[in-house]
Amino acid sequence: MKAFILAAGKGERLGSLTETVPKPMLELAGKPILEHNILMCKNAGVKDIFINLHYLPNKITDYFGDGAKMGVNILYNYEPELLGTAAGILFFLNNFKAEPFYVIYGDNYTEFDLKDLKDYHESVNSDFTIALHWVDDISHSGVVYLGKNNEIYKFLEKPKMDHIEGGWVNSGIYLINPNVIDDLVKEYSDFAYDIIPQALNRKRKLYGYKIKNDLWAIDTPELFSNTVNELNIN
Repeated sequence: MKAFILAAGKGERLGSLTETVPKPMLELAGKPILEHNILMCKNAGVKDIFINLHYLPNKITDYFGDGAKMGVNILYNYEPELLGTAAGILFFLNNFKAEPFYVIYGDNYTEFDLKDLKDYHESVNSDFTIALHWVDDISHSGVVYLGKNNEIYKFLEKPKMDHIEGGWVNSGIYLINPNVIDDLVKEYSDFAYDIIPQALNRKRKLYGYKIKNDLWAIDTPELFSNTVNELNIN
């Protein structure tokens, strides 16, 4: 199987933490976040990994090279300008024609087993499966609305709310069938704001898979510090 990992972002909200290192290269549990994601792919039998780059790209390519030292094959594409979470896949689309492929946000950290997502995806005959995790405050996340069989019927990115509410949200890990999103991805497009809502409008079968693992989104210095402390305790 194959995977597309998003690693182009700078992580501006992290301030000085990303002045000299791109966000996916921040270290957690002794390794860059991106390395954890590559190993997650490898452990699930994913050999071919495609990564988009923008901010400080040499920090990533110098560290991972072609992936041989990790037992995978890595192909990069440098974006002179950020294209959005979905448009970054355009350069690689021809590589994803034969079988379902993973999309992984390279700046999130989890110890989730991707094979579980694949098994679920196949069991419900899904077109596009989104790994979900629970948060106590959904206002900063992509919120899914699920039917009784966990089929997604509505998706809302960062909903405006006047109260705190918990729920199942987008983990930034997808398994997508070939050709399902090909004609939806434009020169600048985003999975949360564009691709997922459009796929729902087209009556594609989107399902949510509720993961049992913790997931850490490292969006602010406080979240990064808290995550480092939590992982050290564990």
